[in-house]
Amino acid sequence: MAKGRIGLDIGSTAVRAAELSAGTQPTVVRAAQGPLPAGAVENGEVREPLAVSSALRELWKRGGFSSGQVWLGVGNQRVVVREIALPFLPEKELKASLSLQVQEFIPMPVDEAVLDYDPIGEFEQDDRKMLRMLLVAAQRAMVDQVVQSVTGAGLEPMGLDLTPFALVRAVGTPDVSMDLEEGGEEAIIDIGAHVTNIVVHDRGDTRFVRILPSGGRDVTTAIARAAGVDDVVAERLKRGEEIDEPDAPAPTGPTDGSEGATGPEAGAPPRPQQVRQVALQRAAAFVDEIRSSLEFYTAQAREARIARVLVTGGGSKLEGLIDLMRQRIPVPVDPGRVFQHVPSELEESEEALASAEPFFAVSVGLAIPGRA
Repeated sequence: MAKGRIGLDIGSTAVRAAELSAGTQPTVVRAAQGPLPAGAVENGEVREPLAVSSALRELWKRGGFSSGQVWLGVGNQRVVVREIALPFLPEKELKASLSLQVQEFIPMPVDEAVLDYDPIGEFEQDDRKMLRMLLVAAQRAMVDQVVQSVTGAGLEPMGLDLTPFALVRAVGTPDVSMDLEEGGEEAIIDIGAHVTNIVVHDRGDTRFVRILPSGGRDVTTAIARAAGVDDVVAERLKRGEEIDEPDAPAPTGPTDGSEGATGPEAGAPPRPQQVRQVALQRAAAFVDEIRSSLEFYTAQAREARIARVLVTGGGSKLEGLIDLMRQRIPVPVDPGRVFQHVPSELEESEEALASAEPFFAVSVGLAIPGRA
């Protein structure tokens, strides 16, 4: 009997895994997530493999996964993605010679990198057939830390993929022009705690990737500074939880960025409207970073046009963020619905699935087979 696949997403604050059934129309049969200790993973990079291994062992106990074989993803500042063109070669020859051809395109020694590529298209140049591709180079030491964390938990890594590629498989629309009046590419934005992955694709073919070293944690930090509280309390405030007075000393400075602003009375927790104002101010700057990345793509790619933006990741759950993106990005912006794209057989209520859905796009995408 054919086995399903398990995608494993090691985030900055949590580990998440999703198991898909085998077959031509896979479904999500198991999914689970668990917290990571602070500092175990920073900016998408594993810093403490033993702590991550411990979290993964606990995840497997609770998740009931049928296997220890997992497909992994990477997406952080130790990964470089470049669009390049090389003389056309058959795939087998290209793979064998890739490391000899790409040193000039990456800011790290080839022997310290894990290399892969995704073909974009072919063209003629000076009567010579050329291949345009997205070259991916991941720092080998960073990858080794991920693998060490996984094997330390008794799991078996079966493959490594770029997180943005997994996002396209998880929530990407096969043909955007069928959904919208005018054709164009689709952008997917996955907002994590420390890292945001941006990918633009055309009917499943990746066209552009950018990885930003920012995410939901930046909003938490802004709230903490404005409200004069620690990050744990700030995270609770961001989620709209009520905070008792002893946990939340009064802010000592402006909460809205203006001179002379005053916070709540001494000893009183910050008011919800103040927290929301600070959160949306920082989120607005973050959305502008995303918009600039999308504008860069459309400016440098001939006849490129982004027709829609889909948003996933835990950071996308910030109240008001989707509306803010709709105001500042001039195309339709919608949540990415991974459980609509890949049906779920999880025994959870619709409300629970909707709440968990933004967190599982990466792990589900990693469990979907990519290019051989």
